[in-house]
Parts: sequence; structure tokens; C-alpha cells
Amino acid sequence: MDIAEIVRKNGEIKVDDLAEMLAVSGVTIRNDLNYLEQQGYLKRSFGGAIYTAQQGAPVAQPREPAAVVHKELEAEMARQAAALISEDETVFLGPGSILRKVIPFLTGYDDLRLLMNDLAHVCFAQEFLPGEKILLGGVLSGDGNRVEGEVALNALRHYRPSRTLIAVDHIAEDGTLSVRDAPSARLLGEAVGQSKHLIAIVANRPVYGEKHYAVGQLAQASGLITPQVVAAEYHSRFLAVGLSNSYTNNECLTWLNPALQKAK
Repeated sequence: MDIAEIVRKNGEIKVDDLAEMLAVSGVTIRNDLNYLEQQGYLKRSFGGAIYTAQQGAPVAQPREPAAVVHKELEAEMARQAAALISEDETVFLGPGSILRKVIPFLTGYDDLRLLMNDLAHVCFAQEFLPGEKILLGGVLSGDGNRVEGEVALNALRHYRPSRTLIAVDHIAEDGTLSVRDAPSARLLGEAVGQSKHLIAIVANRPVYGEKHYAVGQLAQASGLITPQVVAAEYHSRFLAVGLSNSYTNNECLTWLNPALQKAK
């Protein structure tokens, strides 16, 4: 549950209570409340926050059916991620449906070399990309959708991607990027370590208490794509590592680390 929604349901809530509920520091909560107040989601009060139904708050706007909004949001995140890629790169594209949607936005990138370990990416890559397409060898995952293991790790070390795109499930307060799947974490961590640039898509709000497996650090991200509500949750952590918002629309935001990635 995100901070704006918690405040809406309670009407008014203290910083200390929010910090305890979300298992983060009071400093983090205060920074996020300041950001949410600027966006019109709530109003700061002494030691806490008060819900205000200002125009622009997500609870006050009519919503399309969730499935439709979800698909449109995924497509927009994929488009923004693709905009950070140059056509002469070697790119590792991590597994998952959101990252698969990046592929059509790379049409016309004749010199792009694409590395994959998600079997479902292959048909999309064949249809849309004229350049070299490499499915990493290895052992099939338990669900049969991915290849992983030592052979896949060695292939990453051989090709040394210049850029890695991954979907991240959680960002810890210390900036650790993590995913829920342990076998995937090892391969993704290797891809992050081999790459000069990391683009991370963080599609969902944090879920506290779940087991997560580290794949890298937020400070390694040259670019990061988030929906509006996720940006509100992680805003102070982004600022702490030098990420700044370079593009936004009504759906999601692109964050760049100027020291690692120049806007195209």
C-alpha cells in the first residue's frame, strides 16, 4: 500500500506511525510526504499528514478498467526504457512481459545486438529486430520459461553487454535492488555487474516482509522507469543517489543519473 493511500484511508496520520507501518525511517517518510504534498496528494500537518481530495489525487479521478490501464502503463514504461538505448549497443534484456514490450520499440535498430534468457522474447526479437539476436544457453528454469545456470552466466561474461535492462521488484532503504526469484537473481546480478549501464523498470509499489534477492545497487542505475505511484514511494531514495526526473507524463516517469547516462 502506498503512502497516499494510507493517508486517504486514515484521514490523518503521524510520521512515526507511517514509518512503523512501512518499516522505513522517519526521514524517508518526511521526504516522501513533502514530495506528495507538492503533487497535491495530501497536506502536511504538524508531525504528520492530512488527506486532501485535491484535483490530481488518483483516488478522485475516474479510472479505466484495471486490465486496460495496466497494459497501457506497461507499454509506456517499455517505450521510455527503449528511448534510453542506442542502436549500436550490446543489450541484455531481462525476463518478463514488461521487458518483452520493449522489443517492438527497437525496430530499425539495425546494429543492435540483443542478449536474452527469456524464451518468450525470441519470437518478438525475430519479428522486430534485424540485428544479431542471442539466446543464452543454459539449463531451463523450473517453469520452463527461461535459461539460467553456469552456461548462461559464461555467455554473459563472453558477450559483456554494454547495457542491461531488468525489472526490479523491490528497492531497499539502503538502495539494494532485488527480485523475488533466487535463480533469476544470480543471472541478473551478473548482467548488472558486466554492464556499463543499467536501466531498471520498477513497476510495482514495495511489498514489505517478502523474501528478496539482491541483483545490484540503485547507485548503479543510469536510468530508471517508474509509474507515478511508485515514484512517490521511492522518491527520497532516488534523490539520495543522484537520480533526477528527466521525463514524465500522466502515467510514469524516467529518472536519470546524469553522471552515468545522458538524456538522448
